[in-house]
Amino acid sequence: MQKNLKQCILGCPLLVNHKEKVRFVLVGGINAVVDFVIYGLLANVLGLVVVAASMISTAITVLGVSFGLNYKFVWKSKKSKRETAPRFVAVSLFSAWVVQSGIIWLITSLFGSDDVTNLVAKVVGICVGTIFNFLGYRYIFR
Repeated sequence: MQKNLKQCILGCPLLVNHKEKVRFVLVGGINAVVDFVIYGLLANVLGLVVVAASMISTAITVLGVSFGLNYKFVWKSKKSKRETAPRFVAVSLFSAWVVQSGIIWLITSLFGSDDVTNLVAKVVGICVGTIFNFLGYRYIFR
């Protein structure tokens, strides 16, 4: 029974036809958890301005977790790290510092800045940034 379930899951057309996207979403989930924890500590515990907290948390996540997982697990890139790393960092930080920060600033400007609004703004920023990242990473690692 267990073997059939594994075969059924791994043979699922969604997984077979979209392996790259599924891996990207899994890695994104890991990145989001790390990013949220750091962001929550910086914004809600230490009291940093939310945009600054987001910029710092995302930079730590991009450099500490995201590149390695995307390079090896998601895209299984054959390109050199020397070639891909600077582009990856540029796309990631633009997404985080411009796209996400702009969305966080907009939402907190419109609705105020409290613990819940700060986290909702971050979620919306991550969602929009994820689309931007997928398209950029696809170009970088292929």
